[in-house]
Order: sequence, then structure tokens, then C-alpha cells
Amino acid sequence: MITKAVAAILLLAPFLVVPTCGQQSTACVTTYDPTEDYFLDKSQVDGGALFSITYNLNYKVVKNTSLNTTYILTQCGTPTPNATIVPRTNTTIFIQIPVTNLASLATTAVSYIEMLGKQAAIKAVDTEGLVSSPCVQAGLEKGTIVGLEDSNSTLRAEQMTKVDVVFSSYGVDPGTENKTVITSEVEDSSPLNRAEWLEFYATFFNAEKAAQTLTASINNNYNCYKSAATTKATTKPIIAWASYDAPSSYNNNTASWLLSSATYKSILSTDAGATFFNGTDSSTFSTSAAFATAVQTVDILIDESVSGSTYDAFLENYQLSTTAAPGSTLKFIQNKAVFREDGLVNPNDGRDWFGGAVAMDDAVLQDLVRAVHPELFTISQYNWIRNIAKNETMQLLTSANCTAADTTTPVPDRALSCASLKAGGGSGSGNSANGLASGILTLALGLLATLAIF
Repeated sequence: MITKAVAAILLLAPFLVVPTCGQQSTACVTTYDPTEDYFLDKSQVDGGALFSITYNLNYKVVKNTSLNTTYILTQCGTPTPNATIVPRTNTTIFIQIPVTNLASLATTAVSYIEMLGKQAAIKAVDTEGLVSSPCVQAGLEKGTIVGLEDSNSTLRAEQMTKVDVVFSSYGVDPGTENKTVITSEVEDSSPLNRAEWLEFYATFFNAEKAAQTLTASINNNYNCYKSAATTKATTKPIIAWASYDAPSSYNNNTASWLLSSATYKSILSTDAGATFFNGTDSSTFSTSAAFATAVQTVDILIDESVSGSTYDAFLENYQLSTTAAPGSTLKFIQNKAVFREDGLVNPNDGRDWFGGAVAMDDAVLQDLVRAVHPELFTISQYNWIRNIAKNETMQLLTSANCTAADTTTPVPDRALSCASLKAGGGSGSGNSANGLASGILTLALGLLATLAIF
């Protein structure tokens, strides 16, 4: 029976991108031994990431090198290092770990924490209307998670007293200076470095083993897609990332059209086998005609505008027509190659592009390879990057999509396993939470249960 079970899993293994998550101690120490190493699982951070981790016997030194802030994470039940060992400064914060009670002020933090299987620690979120996570939405509905007050500062301050740690990406609430952790994953220009921030978050939960498994899986899958796109593709289409800024009080009621030069998008585009568009001296245009002239050579356009989720809205925003110049002469119009990043949204148009996509960079590259080189893999599944010119729809994420039996189940990577897809022939379909990987994982577990080896 065991032989059959092993054979079944071996057959399914190439399709899985859902790693198992190991943990080290999540309990407080009851009898402290100053000679014992309490952190058996240690992360090795790549030099390019914007953070560093140093381990001592009972505490970790975690630094956000981008902001020059330091977090001393002490295993609960053991002594905090004294001022002689760790000097007290305005940029040093002391935190007891593992963290079990936190607030998230950033949508990105939620995704990292959920991928580590630590969502039970999330007790409060800011701008809850923008959070795309189905299980956080469910927690908000049930009252197990609270939305932080955004208009009553007194009530907000009271809510903050009920959490031990606050994760933020942009600032510190008054009164939380000694427990706010500011992260910089969205500032990291390398896609794989963004994924590596899983290891930063993991240090607060003693979840380094889980993080290392996840980052290794994401790295390998990302590089597989990159290799296929950069070595097997015979062309390198030109891709531009653009946005329309509608007239408002913030821009003197003056419309403009913009081209992004972000390094992160340049790397993603190149790794997807495309040529990142930089063929103009200007990145901002005051007329749609000037913008259209600038992008005459662009084969694929990704529209990042805040509004305009349909192709008709896109054409209106950019003042283009499919039947008359200049629109009819543009390659991305002729090719029906206009994409947006809003394939996964919550009921308030809160986009998972600013959540899960930041951590799941292999899934982002999968989306982009699908857009740039559809001939490489027969993948109909998309996550965030959808083709509005071909009427690909948005998937609505609601609390009903929260299917985890408990809050310790890690949220899996959305990527399909590149290694399981034969370039030019492999397939995946749909716009679902986990696509092929989760379906086959369920099948694998079902086989194991049938074979009665649990």
C-alpha cells in the first residue's frame, strides 16, 4: 500500500508548487539555558535584498537596510539583551517572538504572513476595504479581525494598544513607535528579492524553515519561466507599462499620460522575454496624441490606470480608436495586446496586485510570459495580468473564497509549476486561487487518504 502511495505522489510531485511548511518553536521558553541555541532554523539572506538577519543564541538582529532600522527579536521566556550588548538607539526596536497578535497597515504584509501560515496572528488591518485576502475579509465579517479606525484618532489609538506588533510600509502611528516594524519589500527592485522578504517576516514567527522552502520554490519556478522565455522564444516584443492620470484637484485638473521606468518592471519584462520600452526621453505626456506618437513601436501595453477596467474605458482614457489613426496604427491595438493588473480584486476594487503579487513573483512572471509569449505555454490561466482587449474578466475575491479549514493553513503560491508545463504544449486553465497546483494537491491528499497511510 505504501509503495502505491509513494508512486502516486511521485507522479503528482512535478505539478506541485505548494511547499510544506516546517516550523521551529512557537512556544515560550519555560526554563532558560544561556548556552542553548533557540533558533535551529536560520535564514541565509542574499546580499541584494534590502534587509539582513543575524542570529544569536536567544535573539535575532533583523535590519531593514533601506531605512537603517533594527529589530531585536528575543525568544519569549528568555532575557532581552542588555544595553551593553545591544545599545538602545532611536532606530532600534525590541520585540518578543514569536508574534501572535499584530496589526497590518499594509496590504503586502497580509500576503507574506498568510503564505507562512501565520494569519491567526492578524488581529487588525488598516484600509480594510482594500484588503484582497478572502480569509481576512472573512475575519472582518466575523469580528475576529478589526478594521482600524481612520477618522477617529482616539479610537484608533485604543485599537493599537491591543496588538503587540504593527507592520507598516509607510509610517508609524503615534504611540506605536516601540512596536512598529517598517518593511520595504515594494522598494526592492528585484522580483526575487521581493519574494525573499518572506524570510524577513518569518523571523517574527520562528518560521524560517517555511520561508526558505517557499523562497526556494519561487526562485526555481521563476527561473524556469525565465529560461523558457529568454532561450526558447524567437522574438522579443516591445512592452510598455503606462497609465492615465485623470484631471483632478491633485493635478490642477490637467490630464496626463505616463510611461513607467520602474526597474522592477524592466527586470520582469526582460525575464519574460520582452524588450522593456524606453524609447522616449519623456515619461509624462500632456496630450494623448503625444503619447500615441511615443508608443508607435510598442507591441504590448500594460495599462496601470486607477480607473477604466474595460477595453472601451481604456480607449476612452487614452483617446484612441480601433478604426482611426492614431489608434488604428498602434501595434498593441492591432495585436489586441492591452493588459491590466486587476485580474484579482475584492468587492471594493482592492487589487491583489498590491498584495499577493508582491510576494508571488513566479506567478507574476508566469502571467507576463503568457502575455508576451503565448506560444511558449498553452496557459489560459491568469492571475493579475488580464487581456482587456480580448475581454478577459476580473476574478472577484470575497470571504466566500476563504476555504482554509483553519488559520494555520499556509496560503499557497498561485503559480503553476513551470517544470510540469512542456514549452509549446503544456496547459493550465481558468483564473482560480491556486489553479493546477492546488487541484493536484487535493488529489494527492485524496489518494493518500484512500490508501490509508495517514
